[in-house]
Amino acid sequence: MQRSRNIKLLGLLVALILATMLAWLATRPEDKLKISRSIFAYENPSAINRVTFTGNNDTVELIYNGRQWKVNGQYEADPQRISVLFAILKQMRVRRRVAKQQQGVIVERFKNDGMEVAFFEGDDKVHDFYVYGEEESRLTYVAESPESPAYIVEIPGYRSYLAGIYQLDKNGWRNPVAFDINWANLQSVKVIYPGREENSFDVVYGNSFYKISQLTATDTTKLTDFLDDVSLLYVNDYLNEDEEEQYSQIIKAIPQASVQVTDVAGRIHTLEVYDVLPDNRQIMGRIDSTDYVILNLNETRKILRPKSFFEKKKE
Repeated sequence: MQRSRNIKLLGLLVALILATMLAWLATRPEDKLKISRSIFAYENPSAINRVTFTGNNDTVELIYNGRQWKVNGQYEADPQRISVLFAILKQMRVRRRVAKQQQGVIVERFKNDGMEVAFFEGDDKVHDFYVYGEEESRLTYVAESPESPAYIVEIPGYRSYLAGIYQLDKNGWRNPVAFDINWANLQSVKVIYPGREENSFDVVYGNSFYKISQLTATDTTKLTDFLDDVSLLYVNDYLNEDEEEQYSQIIKAIPQASVQVTDVAGRIHTLEVYDVLPDNRQIMGRIDSTDYVILNLNETRKILRPKSFFEKKKE
């Protein structure tokens, strides 16, 4: 009786082991790669002067004009993100092939949400692939075409979400610097507070340094910090038309302040500052009377000082 029970248990154990092995064989990833792990990398991207990102609804184009990268031929591109793009392109390696039973699902995701990325040297397409990412799992899938075998890629030693750089829209590629100025090309700054003109002021260059023209004595330490804050102000996000509609009540109001920066070539760059957003961490703005943007509230407040803030105290 006991022996019979043991034989049955042994048989059940063997059946479970076989079932486990069959399940593993059916679901295991394709570990034995028949391709180079660097198949999707491009080792020397220095000659690439155009990149396109084509999805189902839109195409974003990055073009190098010999001096700088432009987004869709219209906006200055973020140089840091350009550097990240090419660093990923050089170092991207295949971790493993997608399991066979997942391939059909990934094919559909490539078709519905994937992005074709193409790199050009002049008019010649020198490299391309399809990419799809799952932000929650931080996994990036790449294939030669939506129907081709898909692979999970990575940069060895890093747990970065590589697909994020490929999935940026045109606004995500734009240079986030609010004012393209530095100490070498700055001529003047004008801060205007509508309805509170007593707080408005002009920063101009004096005999040897900048000063507030409306003050007899300027605190140069505070003014230096202010000019640094102006040059280092970054945009959190550029708004598209749908997002502008979402914030229409804020946009319709009169700006609480306007900052005008003039460079040595006489070009005037403006930032109109509106109201604080509901999260109380960001604030609405508009650059050059064209692009509505979201800015960090604390960083923006640093450039919205009243004139009296810069008055040098008498010793």
